[in-house]
Amino acid sequence: MFNKILVPIELDYPNAAASVYQKAAEIAEVSKAEIRLVTVMPGFGMPLVASYIPDEVRKETEDRFRESMEQFIQKNCQDSVTYSLRSGKNWEEIIKAADKWGADLIVVYHNQRRDINEVFSRSCAQRVADGAKCSVLWLRQVQS
Repeated sequence: MFNKILVPIELDYPNAAASVYQKAAEIAEVSKAEIRLVTVMPGFGMPLVASYIPDEVRKETEDRFRESMEQFIQKNCQDSVTYSLRSGKNWEEIIKAADKWGADLIVVYHNQRRDINEVFSRSCAQRVADGAKCSVLWLRQVQS
């Protein structure tokens, strides 16, 4: 069925992330698939912004994200789960991570809590579903 399942998570919402991981793990168990988590750090890509962010701050940010991801995996996941840290626009980096790893399924979630954002732009889940080259399972209203 599936061989590689990519699960984007937001570390700021650990309960929702754990719930999404559990659903992906159920799918992975049936199809003997690998799971890779991905989280996207804020990007410092705009030259004007990047010029004000020292390299030490970038490194410290990455270290904190890495530590948080490892703690999340230790607490919620099987030992075989791997992860990827990315930086930039969340939906673009999720798609890039899926392409680079060769994922054949991305499990995304969207709880429709950020109503004002929905008025001005599509959600990350929508953009991933529209742009991914592989299948996308879109979960709604996960436990948070």
